[in-house]
Amino acid sequence: MPSGDCVLSFVIDGDSVRCADGREIRLLSIDTPEMAQEPWGARARDELLRVAPVSTTLGVEYDAVRVDTFDRDLAYLFLPGGDMLNEHMVASGYALAFIIPPNRRYADRIEAAEAAAEAEGRGLWGEWGFTCRPADFRRGRC
Repeated sequence: MPSGDCVLSFVIDGDSVRCADGREIRLLSIDTPEMAQEPWGARARDELLRVAPVSTTLGVEYDAVRVDTFDRDLAYLFLPGGDMLNEHMVASGYALAFIIPPNRRYADRIEAAEAAAEAEGRGLWGEWGFTCRPADFRRGRC
Protein backbone atom coordinates (compact mmCIF):
# COMPACT_ATOMS: atom_id res chain seq x y z
CA MET A 1 0.00 0.00 0.00
CA PRO A 2 1.29 3.47 -0.81
CA SER A 3 2.28 5.63 2.15
CA GLY A 4 2.20 9.35 1.46
CA ASP A 5 2.13 11.30 -1.76
CA CYS A 6 4.62 12.97 -4.06
CA VAL A 7 3.40 15.79 -6.25
CA LEU A 8 5.84 15.52 -9.12
CA SER A 9 7.74 18.77 -9.65
CA PHE A 10 10.72 17.66 -11.77
CA VAL A 11 11.90 14.53 -13.55
CA ILE A 12 15.66 14.19 -13.16
CA ASP A 13 15.99 11.12 -15.37
CA GLY A 14 14.17 7.86 -16.00
CA ASP A 15 14.53 6.61 -12.44
CA SER A 16 14.79 9.74 -10.28
CA VAL A 17 12.25 12.48 -9.58
CA ARG A 18 11.79 15.48 -7.34
CA CYS A 19 8.58 16.13 -5.41
CA ALA A 20 7.03 19.51 -4.70
CA ASP A 21 7.96 19.09 -1.01
CA GLY A 22 11.66 18.88 -1.99
CA ARG A 23 12.14 15.12 -1.63
CA GLU A 24 14.25 13.47 -4.28
CA ILE A 25 13.06 9.94 -4.94
CA ARG A 26 15.05 7.19 -6.65
CA LEU A 27 12.66 4.57 -8.01
CA LEU A 28 13.40 1.24 -6.36
CA SER A 29 14.34 -1.93 -8.23
CA ILE A 30 14.90 -0.32 -11.64
CA ASP A 31 17.79 1.20 -13.55
CA THR A 32 17.50 3.42 -16.61
CA PRO A 33 20.20 4.70 -18.96
CA GLU A 34 22.11 7.72 -17.70
CA MET A 35 21.34 11.04 -19.36
CA ALA A 36 24.88 10.94 -20.83
CA GLN A 37 23.94 7.69 -22.62
CA GLU A 38 22.49 9.58 -25.55
CA PRO A 39 19.79 9.22 -26.76
CA TRP A 40 18.68 6.41 -24.42
CA GLY A 41 18.68 8.39 -21.15
CA ALA A 42 16.47 11.10 -22.63
CA ARG A 43 14.08 8.51 -24.04
CA ALA A 44 13.69 6.88 -20.63
CA ARG A 45 13.09 10.28 -18.98
CA ASP A 46 10.56 11.17 -21.67
CA GLU A 47 8.65 7.92 -21.06
CA LEU A 48 8.43 8.67 -17.34
CA LEU A 49 7.17 12.18 -18.13
CA ARG A 50 4.66 10.80 -20.62
CA VAL A 51 2.95 8.61 -18.01
CA ALA A 52 3.57 10.94 -15.04
CA PRO A 53 3.61 14.57 -16.17
CA VAL A 54 4.78 17.31 -13.81
CA SER A 55 2.09 17.98 -11.16
CA THR A 56 0.95 14.33 -11.11
CA THR A 57 0.26 13.10 -7.59
CA LEU A 58 2.04 9.81 -7.06
CA GLY A 59 1.56 7.39 -4.21
CA VAL A 60 4.80 6.56 -2.38
CA GLU A 61 5.65 3.18 -0.88
CA TYR A 62 8.90 2.44 0.93
CA ASP A 63 10.62 -0.91 1.37
CA ALA A 64 13.21 -2.06 3.95
CA VAL A 65 15.84 0.63 3.20
CA ARG A 66 14.30 4.09 2.81
CA VAL A 67 17.29 6.30 1.92
CA ASP A 68 20.38 5.75 -0.26
CA THR A 69 23.94 7.02 0.14
CA PHE A 70 23.03 10.16 -1.85
CA ASP A 71 20.28 10.99 0.69
CA ARG A 72 17.53 10.24 -1.83
CA ASP A 73 14.36 8.48 -0.76
CA LEU A 74 14.09 4.97 -2.21
CA ALA A 75 10.51 4.15 -3.13
CA TYR A 76 7.97 2.54 -5.37
CA LEU A 77 5.76 5.19 -6.96
CA PHE A 78 2.13 4.61 -7.91
CA LEU A 79 0.22 6.41 -10.64
CA PRO A 80 -3.24 7.83 -9.90
CA GLY A 81 -4.92 4.73 -11.38
CA GLY A 82 -2.92 2.45 -9.09
CA ASP A 83 -0.28 1.16 -11.55
CA MET A 84 3.28 1.06 -10.24
CA LEU A 85 5.51 3.52 -12.13
CA ASN A 86 8.64 1.46 -11.44
CA GLU A 87 7.05 -1.62 -13.01
CA HIS A 88 5.69 0.41 -15.93
CA MET A 89 9.16 1.70 -16.80
CA VAL A 90 10.48 -1.87 -16.99
CA ALA A 91 7.41 -3.34 -18.73
CA SER A 92 7.51 -0.64 -21.41
CA GLY A 93 11.19 -1.35 -22.08
CA TYR A 94 12.75 1.85 -20.74
CA ALA A 95 14.31 0.41 -17.57
CA LEU A 96 16.03 -2.74 -16.40
CA ALA A 97 15.30 -4.65 -13.22
CA PHE A 98 17.87 -3.60 -10.62
CA ILE A 99 17.10 -5.44 -7.40
CA ILE A 100 19.25 -4.54 -4.39
CA PRO A 101 18.43 -6.55 -1.26
CA PRO A 102 16.86 -6.13 1.17
CA ASN A 103 14.50 -4.03 -1.02
CA ARG A 104 12.81 -6.96 -2.77
CA ARG A 105 9.08 -6.43 -2.22
CA TYR A 106 8.21 -6.36 -5.93
CA ALA A 107 11.28 -8.14 -7.32
CA ASP A 108 9.32 -10.97 -8.95
CA ARG A 109 6.93 -8.59 -10.72
CA ILE A 110 9.69 -6.31 -11.96
CA GLU A 111 11.90 -9.17 -13.14
CA ALA A 112 8.94 -10.72 -15.00
CA ALA A 113 8.21 -7.34 -16.61
CA GLU A 114 11.81 -7.12 -17.84
CA ALA A 115 11.74 -10.63 -19.32
CA ALA A 116 8.54 -9.84 -21.22
CA ALA A 117 9.78 -6.44 -22.46
CA GLU A 118 13.05 -7.95 -23.71
CA ALA A 119 11.30 -10.92 -25.37
CA GLU A 120 8.89 -8.59 -27.17
CA GLY A 121 11.50 -5.96 -28.08
CA ARG A 122 9.64 -3.14 -26.33
CA GLY A 123 11.09 0.33 -25.88
CA LEU A 124 14.87 0.44 -25.74
CA TRP A 125 15.11 -3.33 -26.20
CA GLY A 126 14.00 -2.80 -29.79
CA GLU A 127 16.53 -0.02 -30.35
CA TRP A 128 19.70 -1.58 -28.88
CA GLY A 129 19.36 0.86 -25.99
CA PHE A 130 20.64 -1.66 -23.45
CA THR A 131 23.77 -2.73 -25.35
CA CYS A 132 25.63 -0.87 -22.61
CA ARG A 133 23.75 -1.43 -19.36
CA PRO A 134 23.53 1.67 -17.13
CA ALA A 135 25.55 0.03 -14.33
CA ASP A 136 28.35 -0.78 -16.80
CA PHE A 137 28.24 2.77 -18.21
CA ARG A 138 28.63 4.23 -14.69
CA ARG A 139 31.71 2.03 -14.18
CA GLY A 140 33.24 3.20 -17.46
CA ARG A 141 33.03 -0.25 -19.05
CA CYS A 142 31.41 0.98 -22.26
